[in-house]
Amino acid sequence: MSKSVLTIRNVTYRYDGCDENSLAGISLAVHPGECVVLTGASGCGKTTLTRIANGLIPHFYEGTMEGEAQVCGHEITDTPPHVLSPLVGSVFQNPRSQFFNTDTDSEIVFGMENAGLPRQEMQRRYTNTTQRLDIAHLCGRNVYELSGGQKQMVACAGVYAMEPELLVLDEPSSNLDDVAIDHLREFLLLAKSMARRF
Repeated sequence: MSKSVLTIRNVTYRYDGCDENSLAGISLAVHPGECVVLTGASGCGKTTLTRIANGLIPHFYEGTMEGEAQVCGHEITDTPPHVLSPLVGSVFQNPRSQFFNTDTDSEIVFGMENAGLPRQEMQRRYTNTTQRLDIAHLCGRNVYELSGGQKQMVACAGVYAMEPELLVLDEPSSNLDDVAIDHLREFLLLAKSMARRF
């Protein structure tokens, strides 16, 4: 079996200022091509677990963490965010909260620009992403004029273009209508089929 892209061993986490743990003794492993769905009541720790997976914990949220968490063999607590960011692509519950630009094209290439990819490679990935996700109709648009589902597809496109090893989505279908949920399903199937071995 291939190496796991995410390994969490007996992780317990408590946010600073909280009296109770958000996670207690959680373990899991995710391998390339697997799609793992976390379910549970609101406040049960799903978002906290995604924050560990993408390195927001412990690098941006303060708290106490016990156990081990690794992404592609990198211990999350010892690995700086700029090393983790090319490995993990995240789509937040509200995609507007992760936008840095006002137009869709700039948003799709933002991560690649930030990573310093050569212009030719960025163009190749941009073209590949817009074609594979079938979102030509969203190119060159103002992100604030898009529907919720369209915003999410732009966020997914920006993450997909980075070609991460691990894709993390936080409650991706919670604010979508049936049509947008179908588009999300197609995106997840595509991302799953493109999983790479590292």
